[in-house]
Amino acid sequence: MKEIENYDVIIIGAGMGGLHAGIYLQNKNPALRTLIVERNNYPGGYVSGFTNNGFYFDSAAEAILDIQNNDANKALREFGFNHTFHKLDLNQVYYINNKQFNMYSDLDKFLAEISIHHPDQAEGVKSLFETCHQITKDVEECRLENEKITLGKILKVIFKYPTLRKYARKSFRELLDDFITDERLFEYFSLFCLWFGLKYEELDASVAAHILNYAFTKGMHYPEGGMGSFALNLVKHYKARGGTMKYGATVRKIIVKKNVVKGVELEDRTIISSKYVVSNGDLRKTVFDYVGKEHFRKKYLTRIQRLRQSISGYMMFVGLENIDLSEYPPHFIIGKGSEIVPKVRDENINLDSIGVRISANIDPGLRKGSKESLIVLGFATNKWNNYWKTGKTMKRSTDYRKLKKEIMQKLITTVEKIIPNLSKHIVLMKLATPLTFESFNQSTDGSWYGPEFNQKLPSFKSPIKNLFFAGSNVKGGGVTPAMSSGLETGKYLLKKIERDYLKKSFYPVISKETIAANKDLLNILLQESLDGKKRK
Repeated sequence: MKEIENYDVIIIGAGMGGLHAGIYLQNKNPALRTLIVERNNYPGGYVSGFTNNGFYFDSAAEAILDIQNNDANKALREFGFNHTFHKLDLNQVYYINNKQFNMYSDLDKFLAEISIHHPDQAEGVKSLFETCHQITKDVEECRLENEKITLGKILKVIFKYPTLRKYARKSFRELLDDFITDERLFEYFSLFCLWFGLKYEELDASVAAHILNYAFTKGMHYPEGGMGSFALNLVKHYKARGGTMKYGATVRKIIVKKNVVKGVELEDRTIISSKYVVSNGDLRKTVFDYVGKEHFRKKYLTRIQRLRQSISGYMMFVGLENIDLSEYPPHFIIGKGSEIVPKVRDENINLDSIGVRISANIDPGLRKGSKESLIVLGFATNKWNNYWKTGKTMKRSTDYRKLKKEIMQKLITTVEKIIPNLSKHIVLMKLATPLTFESFNQSTDGSWYGPEFNQKLPSFKSPIKNLFFAGSNVKGGGVTPAMSSGLETGKYLLKKIERDYLKKSFYPVISKETIAANKDLLNILLQESLDGKKRK
């Protein structure tokens, strides 16, 4: 084993949680020695991008809700961070039964679209949004916007906020049922369930109300240059404030002695010591693999084991030449969105209802000459078809590669219902599966959003002294929650570092070695002290 210099803080993973924890620490105290270790050669985790043969693709995340006004971005701006974002005019476009429906991000335009296609539902949808606005206002007034609403919290505001009281224990499905009588409209609102990989009945009404309110008032935004550019800009800011980044560094173990974290060991057996460690990595793998179950109580281990993982999926990256895609919506869904999650739960995959993303139609700067990039995505589990014909070994066999080709052909056939002759222009085609996402992001079962959102998640403070968590593991899926989580962890950790420093300054700890080396002197001082007391 070889040991390199130690750091004050080591952050495992350069995802949104890890980057924002590092950014907070270095902005508040540039003298800190903070190291982020990232196993890949790029930052961002699910908020990243890559270029293949001149074609740019986002790795996963497609947009960020209300990036201009959310608390995380406000904090970044205060730190001097800036990045340009493009607002989406359309949250989504649906192609269902040969009909097109535009879900505009502007509420008035969206309501006008409802009036055209479903005139008898217009008043109900308008009332739905008025209610969502009121719920959001109530939650923010009683300062519950960053917390999961529980019965205990609701009892405190039960008389002051009647709208919140009414929907506090209801589901998104029950909220929609109060205002919509035509089941066809449920398809449009399925988008907000898909963001979590949940069914209507599994998403809290208060959470859904907040998302709907912001999606149609503040809107969705896309970073200029793509998600990869956004992540790289965050790294640039972090390093400019004195932070250190180490790519290609895979953590083998988080070193713990007597329930206190001491640093990390990398796969190449390099030891990096530190007093504090923040894991932005997968929660289950952090606890069971990086730390080891012997360091936790059985009750905590059981809780982590019982956490349900969120859904995973597939993404097909398509590079095209000599075709104009600028007339198509940047985000659209082919088929019924409401059927996606139930079908995946039953059959482990859904190839019938899919999403299509054309990022260059949001940011034209991504379009390079005659090259066009397109992404097709859908939900699936890692267990489908005997682990995608790899067996439990997960080894990429000939059968696995053949299966991927068959799936890609089916997906192209579906997309050609909207974009004719697409296959004639394809020069690049790659498919990422749940196995791919687990490999690159180290997420259990390749889950897209960490643990499922609709369950109580653990605190960012672990039972191990000076070990903390950040990201979707403790805050829930989505770009904004991960950003907020990193800032929250960083803020708490900085206060702890300051407290620990003061304790060390005022109450210095004398090591065993110091005592042994000065044994005679200490005995003399002790004897003088005792003699003085006797004289008194």
